[in-house]
Amino acid sequence: MSENNAYLFNKLEQLRKSPFTNSLETLNKRAKAKYSQEPLIEALIKLDSPLKHQYINTQDCSMILNAQGNKCTSRYCNNRFCKICNRIRTGKLINGYGDQLLMLTDPQFLTLTIPNVPALELRDTIKNMGKTIRKIQDSRRKSFLPLITGVRKLECTYNVDRDDYHPHYHFIIESEEIANEVINEWLIFYPNATIKAQKTITATDCKELFKYFTKLTSKTGDKYKNGSKLIDEWCFPEAIDLIFQAISHLRIIQPMGGIKLVKKAEEVDELQSIDLDETVQVTEGINLYTWFNDNWVDFTTGEQFTSFKPPKNLQYFRKKIRYLPKLNTAT
Repeated sequence: MSENNAYLFNKLEQLRKSPFTNSLETLNKRAKAKYSQEPLIEALIKLDSPLKHQYINTQDCSMILNAQGNKCTSRYCNNRFCKICNRIRTGKLINGYGDQLLMLTDPQFLTLTIPNVPALELRDTIKNMGKTIRKIQDSRRKSFLPLITGVRKLECTYNVDRDDYHPHYHFIIESEEIANEVINEWLIFYPNATIKAQKTITATDCKELFKYFTKLTSKTGDKYKNGSKLIDEWCFPEAIDLIFQAISHLRIIQPMGGIKLVKKAEEVDELQSIDLDETVQVTEGINLYTWFNDNWVDFTTGEQFTSFKPPKNLQYFRKKIRYLPKLNTAT
């Protein structure tokens, strides 16, 4: 095993282990995820978009916890824009693809980008990007060149200053040489893309590949102090909604080459339970806790289920929502 691959192996082993020492910390992290996403989900629901029903499902995700004995059970929405479900999804993807990625002898983190596109072109652009990767792979196969072997992920961000969108790919693939060849092949299809925007570096952590596919905040430079431009970060519901419409029913994670598809790795079961240890005490029988403000509460006793208390920076983050002056719609 190479030095680089040994480092990746150690990172994967750390990720496979539970990042929380007890069930109370697990529940506190879930409470943080639910609390932090609430204002944005509420804003998305108000848009009356074609995805409104899915946003409502996300609003209801883990709304009620059923604590009985040493089990805590809840229902999940399985939506891509749900922070709660994405925590589960990331773990499943790492467990599903981690061993296969460890077979790579020279793992590279490759980024392929194109120039930003306007809203109306986003979905077609994303589809064409997928076709381009398939063409590159087919061409390498017909030319008896080593195939692109690894996993790719689609991402998309929004630029509020320019009011356009930046779809791009991240990969973990075999071989720095192959990665550089793919960059050159990519630029043939996208001559307007700059070579400086395409990057490959040694892969040391696959968690970044499997994290949430779109950034829920966008940076803007409209804040000034003493004549200097400062960067601030905001959530723009219309732009986020348009991105999710654009990728509806499209695959985000895709294995390539000899990497086998892990079925349902991106799916989160509707009903799931976690084991409770001594850090979470429940009375005998069925105990129902309902989400209220920033915690799950037993309305019979008034007892809160977790010890989560929103820090000031997270309270501030929840207020970082802006609406665009003009609503964009996806095709």
